[in-house]
Amino acid sequence: MFRILLLIALIAVGYDAVVHEGAYTRGIWSNMVGLTNSAVSDVRDLRPDSRVEAGMKLD
Repeated sequence: MFRILLLIALIAVGYDAVVHEGAYTRGIWSNMVGLTNSAVSDVRDLRPDSRVEAGMKLD
């Protein structure tokens, strides 16, 4: 089943690369990177920085 899904994804990315010059694939990749970056920055904002509390501030 996984191989079938992988094959479908490969065909879809290949079709996008040939017909649309990769526009949809780039858009999806940019959205995924943006979501990951947003999630990482949110976690950094939520956690207390133990190094600053211990007096070892990093620049």
